[in-house]
Amino acid sequence: MNPLDPNEPENEQTTNLAAKVGFLGTVVTTIGYIIEAISEGIAISELAEEEKNIEQKKQADQQQLSDIQSKLDYLIKEMNTMKKKDDHFRRW
Repeated sequence: MNPLDPNEPENEQTTNLAAKVGFLGTVVTTIGYIIEAISEGIAISELAEEEKNIEQKKQADQQQLSDIQSKLDYLIKEMNTMKKKDDHFRRW
């Protein structure tokens, strides 16, 4: 009874069991890699969506600032016009 002899039935069963366990380990590891790849894809997708939202907010803020600047320019122009009219009437 040699424990290293692969021709003995007990050793053959142990070898088959070891092969099955090794295969099962490989399958589990592969599934782990697949799950990791999926999670990385989701993370990248979420980052892209976040960047898109940031860019949209930035554009909306720029538009709002531009609108405020236009309104301020208009008010300054109106104040200058009123000031000129007031100076004109004071001369009389």
